[in-house]
Amino acid sequence: MGRIVSRLVLALLLAALAGCTEPVELHAFVDPPRGHVPYAARIVCSSLPGMYTYQLPDGTAVTSKEHELDVIVDRLEWEARVTWTDSRQVRVENVLAEGTNASPTLLLPRINGDAYLWTLRPSELTLIDFTHHPGGLSGPESGVVYDGAWRVVSIRVEAQEKVVCGAIMADSIYTPPWEEGTYHALFHGQLVDNACLVYPLYTAETAPTGRPYAPEALPGYDYDSARNRNVLVGVEFPEQTAAIIVVVEDDWGRRTSASFPVTVAASSSWDWGGLDDPHHDNPSLFKNAAFFVSSQADSFYYRRDCPEVCGIPEAERIYFLSAENAEAAGKRRSSSCFGY
Repeated sequence: MGRIVSRLVLALLLAALAGCTEPVELHAFVDPPRGHVPYAARIVCSSLPGMYTYQLPDGTAVTSKEHELDVIVDRLEWEARVTWTDSRQVRVENVLAEGTNASPTLLLPRINGDAYLWTLRPSELTLIDFTHHPGGLSGPESGVVYDGAWRVVSIRVEAQEKVVCGAIMADSIYTPPWEEGTYHALFHGQLVDNACLVYPLYTAETAPTGRPYAPEALPGYDYDSARNRNVLVGVEFPEQTAAIIVVVEDDWGRRTSASFPVTVAASSSWDWGGLDDPHHDNPSLFKNAAFFVSSQADSFYYRRDCPEVCGIPEAERIYFLSAENAEAAGKRRSSSCFGY
């Protein structure tokens, strides 16, 4: 009898053990986890009986009994999801991979196509070119170095002596023939990509198009031969340092910026003027220059020394040489800062 009881107990224990299952653990990873995108890799999972579903970043899903899957890592931050099931249990694991692609390297631009020119002359037509030029007989390497597609987002030229209410009054930038979001410039009959034109120390009034008036005929820009649109006509500047500031965007949407100091030669009242210019005999320094400030959204205009100017963000400021020009653009004189 005792032997029968022992056999029954053993049978019950075996049955109980048979009903217990160890928890299944799913481990998964990308091999290799880092590389220059796009690169070939594979997802490797724990080898388990059942089915795997691989959900990839592009929205596709692959179901397989195989615990490995070949993939192409095609973005800098790549993530996939693995779901395993044996019809009774489900396990989920995310896997990550990282692109090691370097961001663009921003070198000095070329000025007027000359790799050795690094001085700007006031009011002189000037090409700033960020296209990549390898080093060689023509000069040292310059421009944007990158192994993929990229574009210029913005180029600014800021002279340190042109400060209004704590913010630099940037030079006007031109990209003829003008196209929305495109930086290129027609220079001496040639269209140069990744470039712009500037007339150093020149800041123009803003035309109804929202773009600056041009100092000469440029495709895509208003040119007013009857009315002076140079906000700083008759203003003299000493030699100073300016910054050429560029922002570029690569094919992964990353933005890289750089600032390059450059010398700007001294100007005189002869710049954008001459013997017949009414300002020629009475030049002024920038700190004494009389001009007016507003913004596209503001119906009023202000003298440059009005406190209200400090409340206008630098990127939104627009300038006028005269009260007449401001009023012709539809602006009204602010009564708070005019003493007349």
